Amino acid sequence: MSNAAPIGYTAFAMIIDVHVHIVDAHESGLRELLDAADRAGIDRLCISSLGREWREFPTPQDLTDAAEDVCAACEQHPDRFIGAIYASADHAGLSLDLIDRHIGAGPLRFLKLWVSQYVDDPRLNPIVERCIELDVPILAHTWLKATGNMTRESTYHHVAAMARRYPEMKLWMAHAGGRWEEAGRVIREFPNICADLSGGEPEDGIVDCLVDTLGVDRIFWGSDAPGRGFAVQMSKVLAAGIAQTEKDLILGGNIRRWLHV
Repeated sequence: MSNAAPIGYTAFAMIIDVHVHIVDAHESGLRELLDAADRAGIDRLCISSLGREWREFPTPQDLTDAAEDVCAACEQHPDRFIGAIYASADHAGLSLDLIDRHIGAGPLRFLKLWVSQYVDDPRLNPIVERCIELDVPILAHTWLKATGNMTRESTYHHVAAMARRYPEMKLWMAHAGGRWEEAGRVIREFPNICADLSGGEPEDGIVDCLVDTLGVDRIFWGSDAPGRGFAVQMSKVLAAGIAQTEKDLILGGNIRRWLHV
């Protein structure tokens, strides 16, 4: 990537986007994603796949395809991509096999949960326990929508329930739960739960509020690309009224500690 920093901010130690999607491992799509990341000055991308066709309830083939595509992308660009296994409680046995095959033996480093089950679904217990054994963080989609959630779409209340069950798990709550002010208050008592900033509009005060509620060490920056733009989503951090050193943690330092990269 280019060494030139984008206009509007000073250089950070390392910028890592914790929430990026790929559809497949075709080089043209990966290259387009990386070119956009280069223009925004992003060093590494944490990628997951929700399958080649996004379904509310993924099939075993969807989970297998997602793992294979993320592995292929990480093998093509090992210095840029950090990959996730897409798991589902509907296929817990397969999910455990994928964790052992692609995380336990490499090269992937974290787990992705989407909307096929609530985060506190007891069928996820063996998956969470395996992640604890391997020191593998979990990225869990969470939202609370004014228009109504999907059938099993988790909220920050489900995250809090799972954190009570497994205080030793490491989970980062995607999209800061949607309603970030309330979400921060709900998860504040659980130091093993962090929040990512991906998705949604770049409203002023998001980061300042979460720093006050959770502390700077529990916030990760993410974009939700390619559905959201890197630079627009980064403005949430760049415009925050916090110190440069704190922005550095949110933009990369905190997730490096969790993923050991």
